[in-house]
Amino acid sequence: MIKLDEKRIRKFAYFLPQFYPTPENDKYWGKGFTEWTNVKSATKLFKTHRQPIIPAKFGYYNLLESKKLNELCNFSIEKGINGFGYWHYWFGNGYQTLEKVPEIHLNTKQIKQNYFFSWANLNWTKSWVGNDSIIFKQQYSEIDAKLHFEYLSQFIQDERYVKINGKPLIQVLKPNDPGCEKHLMIVDDLMYKSFGVNVQWMFPSNNYLINNRLNFIVSGYPPGEVLKHDFIHKLRIKLNSKIFNKPTIIKSEKYLTLFEKNLKSWVRNNKVSYVPCLLSGWDNTPRYGKKGFIIDAKIHDILSNQIEILKRVYKDEHILNSPQFILIKAFNEWAEGNIIEPYCISDQYFEPVNGSLENLF
Repeated sequence: MIKLDEKRIRKFAYFLPQFYPTPENDKYWGKGFTEWTNVKSATKLFKTHRQPIIPAKFGYYNLLESKKLNELCNFSIEKGINGFGYWHYWFGNGYQTLEKVPEIHLNTKQIKQNYFFSWANLNWTKSWVGNDSIIFKQQYSEIDAKLHFEYLSQFIQDERYVKINGKPLIQVLKPNDPGCEKHLMIVDDLMYKSFGVNVQWMFPSNNYLINNRLNFIVSGYPPGEVLKHDFIHKLRIKLNSKIFNKPTIIKSEKYLTLFEKNLKSWVRNNKVSYVPCLLSGWDNTPRYGKKGFIIDAKIHDILSNQIEILKRVYKDEHILNSPQFILIKAFNEWAEGNIIEPYCISDQYFEPVNGSLENLF
C-alpha cells in the first residue's frame, strides 16, 4: 500500500477544458461550440428539475484567457482543492484536441495551482445526439507513444505537476484498450530513461490493468462505478429511454447507500491501492435531454454527505494506510451537473462548497 507522506490528504478535482472554440468542435457541432452551448440550451424536464443552472461567479468564461484560468485556479485553491486533473485527449499519430488550457497553465507561471493529466483514451462519437458514429478514433503505435512521451515530458518537468512519491501521476481511463498497454510501457520506459523515475499510473476501478512492470493505483470513477451492480438502475435506464421517454432519476439516499457499500468493498481489498472519488452532483440532461440521468440531490448536499461517509468508513474500518489524495468529479463539468463553482437556478444562489475542503481529514 502507498503510505501517506504528508499531514493532510490532498484533494484533486477533475477539470474539463472544453470551454473555448476549437476547429474540431466547429466542424462537428457548429461554429463557436463549447460546453456552454449545452449548458445554455438546458431546459426543465419536470416540475422539480434543477435546470437550467447558470454560472454565478465567473460567467460563461473562455478558457483561452489566461487571466480567467488564473481566477478559477485561485478560487479552487481557496476552496481547498490541491490540484486539477486535466482531461487529456490524445488520439494517436500526434493528434490531440482541447490541449490549449493545460498549455496555458504550463506557460503562465503566476498560476499557483497544481495539476496532472487524465488521459481520456476513448473514441469521440456523436452519442450526445443518439449517434454512435466515430468522429475521432483512438489509435496506438510505437511511434505515437514516443511522440506522446515527448509532449508529456514538458509538463512532467513543471514543478506544479502532481507527483506521488516522486513519480508523475497520469490517469488512463481505458488501459485495457487494445494497444494501450504497450503504449503505456513505452512511455514508462522513456520516463525512467529520461528522468530516473517511473510513472505513477492510475486506472479506474471499473477498467484497471494489472501489469507487474507498471506502478499503478486504482481510482474510483463515479457514478458508473457505484451504480454498475444495481440491477434496478440498469433496468430503469432501458425502460425510461425506450418506453417512457424521460430521464432516469435516482434518489440521493439510494446513491449514497451504494456509494458507501462500494467504498467499503474497496478499502477492504488488500490487493490494490484505492483512491476514492467523490461526485459533486450529477445531471447530464443538458447533453442527453430526456435520455439523460439525474441523481436527485443538491450539489452541496451530495458532496458533503459523501465526505461524511468517507470519514466514517475510514475510521470504522481502521484503515492504517489512508490514500495520499482523493478525487472529486468534478470542478467544472457543467453539462453533467458536477461542479464546484458557484451557480444559480432561477434567482437562487448556491455554493457547492461552503467554506473549504482543506481540513477534510
